[in-house]
Amino acid sequence: MDYSDTTVVVPVKDEPATEKVVKSVLRALPGCRALVIYKGSPYIKMRHVGVAVVQQRSTGKGRALVEAAGRVHTPITCFIDGDGTYEARDLRKLVALVRSGADMAIGNRMGRVTEKTMPGYVQLGNRVLTLTGNLMFGLKLKDSQTGLRAIRTAVFKKLGLREVNFGVESEMNIKCKKLNCKIVEIPTSYYVRVGTSNMFKPFGGVRLFLMHFKLLLMR
Repeated sequence: MDYSDTTVVVPVKDEPATEKVVKSVLRALPGCRALVIYKGSPYIKMRHVGVAVVQQRSTGKGRALVEAAGRVHTPITCFIDGDGTYEARDLRKLVALVRSGADMAIGNRMGRVTEKTMPGYVQLGNRVLTLTGNLMFGLKLKDSQTGLRAIRTAVFKKLGLREVNFGVESEMNIKCKKLNCKIVEIPTSYYVRVGTSNMFKPFGGVRLFLMHFKLLLMR
């Protein structure tokens, strides 16, 4: 199947698995465009057809996605982290859902996580944030913080994302809901991270929790 309608954005910060992830994306989605946007040491020197490598001007994952939005010109935008935790082939299912009518499709990792792939305190924090978002905004998600997503590019560019760091996932969910977008969630795989973990610490979880109230007041 041809995926020339899809751009896969790979936000990274000194991720040793980046090239492996990008190669797996190109194999899984023939014809797609891969956009690596990185912050940190300029070690990424990939020369693959369909791959663009851009150094991030600002700081934070949220800002990386905003910068990437201006460089995407295909109907569908996908996101996958460059740490090797996600299965690139799962993007096929997410793209199929968007092609068939979803505005945003996201991968639910929570049925596949273990203590090795996601520490217990992060699992707990994820569930609290997901439940909070569901109750406050009428969402029906099981994994609100997943980094594996596919979204209509036109919708993505309407969101006006403002969150600088990892809160961008919650912001995408909430703003899509406010726009009455169709959000679909399916189970996906999740693996042990390659390299040092950047998972949020407890204080970061509190900040994300409070962010929901800010978004509640935001139009």
